Amino acid sequence: MHPTARDVVAYLNSRFEARSLPYRIEYLAVLPYQNPMWLANWDVPQLADAPERDIIEEELREARWRFPQILEEY
Repeated sequence: MHPTARDVVAYLNSRFEARSLPYRIEYLAVLPYQNPMWLANWDVPQLADAPERDIIEEELREARWRFPQILEEY
């Protein structure tokens, strides 16, 4: 079973809460296909302007490693 956007949102929100960051993800931008090169097929445009870029990028890297290819289901 492939992970879904809901799984990634729950994971990221729990990580941000653990780091006392004020952000909670509501949605992900998911590409309509899965990439055969195992690059992540999702992004979080909601965080594009967040000032804590280093911490957020660290969490996004870990999430992309855990969930490289997801389905768009909420």
